This record gives sequence, C-alpha cells and structure tokens, in this order.
Amino acid sequence: MNLCKILTAIAGLIITGIANAASIGPIIGSFELIDLLEAERATVLEIRSDKKAYLDQHIPGSVHIPYAEFRGPDKNPGKVPDVTQLANVLGARGIDTNKTVVIVHDGVTPTDFGAAARVYWTLKSVGFGSLAILNGGFRGYQKDGFEIASGGTDIDRTSPILRFDPAWYADTAEVERQVSGQGRARLLDARSDDFYAGEAWHDSAARPGILPGADQFSFESFFDKNTPLLKHSDELQMVVTANQLDQAGTISYCNTGHWAATNWFVLSEVVGIKDMKLYAESMVEWSALNKPMENVPTSVQFAILKTKKWFNNLVN
Repeated sequence: MNLCKILTAIAGLIITGIANAASIGPIIGSFELIDLLEAERATVLEIRSDKKAYLDQHIPGSVHIPYAEFRGPDKNPGKVPDVTQLANVLGARGIDTNKTVVIVHDGVTPTDFGAAARVYWTLKSVGFGSLAILNGGFRGYQKDGFEIASGGTDIDRTSPILRFDPAWYADTAEVERQVSGQGRARLLDARSDDFYAGEAWHDSAARPGILPGADQFSFESFFDKNTPLLKHSDELQMVVTANQLDQAGTISYCNTGHWAATNWFVLSEVVGIKDMKLYAESMVEWSALNKPMENVPTSVQFAILKTKKWFNNLVN
C-alpha cells in the first residue's frame, strides 16, 4: 500500500471514530448499549448502591463504583469531590477520560436517574467527553432480557488526569451574586411542591426554604408516570417549551445537587440550552451558611413540622 492510500485509510478511521463518538449519548437504551458492548466501544459504570447485588447480577464487563463515591460528606452531600481522590477511584476501576462511559443506575425510581445525572455532570466537569446514561438503568436492562453476569470484572488500572472545569458549575458565591441582583441567571428549584413551599427539607439542611426569587420545576415531570424512564427527547422538548424552561443562563438547584442534576441534564444535554449550571451543594450548604431564603416557616411552624417529620419517620 502506497503512502497516499495509507493516509487515506488513517483519515477514514479518524473520521469514523469521530462520527461514532458523536453518536453516543446522552441517553441510550439497552439495545444501543448492547451494540456498543459488542463493538467494544464503551465502558459500563454501574453506580448502584448495593455492592452485593452488583456482584450477584450485573451487566457483563461492567465496573462498579457506588454513587456515594461521587458525593461529599454527610453534612454537605452535594460538595464536589476532590479531583485527586476521584482520579484514584476511577483509575482503580480502569476508567479514563479517553473512554466512552455509560452510566447505569438502579432503575427503580426517577430519583435513581438523578444519581446517574449527577455522576454524568461530575465526569463531564473533570474532562470526560463521551458519556451516556442508560435509560431505565439496570432494572430496565434486566426487563429487556439481556445477558446478566455475576462476580467481579477483570480490570486494567488506569491513571486518569482530571481537571475540574467550572463551565457547568455555580458555587455558593455565584448564587449569592444572583440572589443579590448582580446577575441575570434564572434560579430553578428542582424539588417537589412541599420543599418549595417550605414544608419539607433535607435532614442535613438547617431549615426549609428556597433561594430568593427562584422558580420551580419538579424533576419528576421529565419522566413517564410512575417509572424511572426519561421521556423521549421530543416529549422533553415539548415539556420544556410548555413550561418556559428554555432560558439560557439557568442555575439548577435542589437539596444536595441530586434532583437538580436531572433538570440540568435534560436542559443542557438533551435539549441543548446554553449556559446551564448546577449549584452542586444546593440548599444544604446555603442554609448552613445562613444565607437569605424565602418560604421559610416561622419558628413555631418549624417546630410543628419537625414533630410531624419525627412521627412520620417513627411510624414508617
């Protein structure tokens, strides 16, 4: 083969590789995942919380890193993980930034999808360029009847070099500027009505309430009713348009940057709205720092709410 033919072949491979990478994600189904695995074009990352359940049954060739490894301490679960520590965790499972990663959650409730969306956001922010979430998670894969493996997966350790890019991140200081009127970003609360009304709160939050001036859109509205399946992209676009969510420069938040990650993911990655950011630490950090809030109950109301919450936890 002469030099011209060699260069043409190399160029073809490069173009094909780029096209293949561009066709992946952000949401794929089980059948698409099988195609990727058969072509050895993806690493499957299962973030299911139960390691024993993973060892008993998992997608063949997948690696396991529980969602907790991507989270902060109990007092601030939404805190962005240290990149050095995260690099060690990923490297120990053979994951590197040059690989396509498909994230698999439990697939039981819409909240499970939020875990995958938060991991997606984290990996994208530290340098991963080819990512996807398996719609329906592991439970959906099971129901589709594909092969299940057990035991561990052989791993070739990697040494990923991670650098955090704040392009999709709003820290507390930035949110404070928005609240004080120094910015134009829209604050979007991803929580349900009871949280937005100040009648519910995360256990690690100092008190109930919302960011001043925030709008609300519950993340659950992006899912098919009573399922962990994200709606089709056409339906998602209709939901976004109908609820006037297609505003560039939005900061998504919730309690700990978990549910809010779903809103960020749909608006940024699926619909393609520009300048979407996630307030990762969300209301737990904001309330702990005693920042201004709205929809905050009075001390008497808060005492009653705490009593009700204690009783409900007791009986449940």
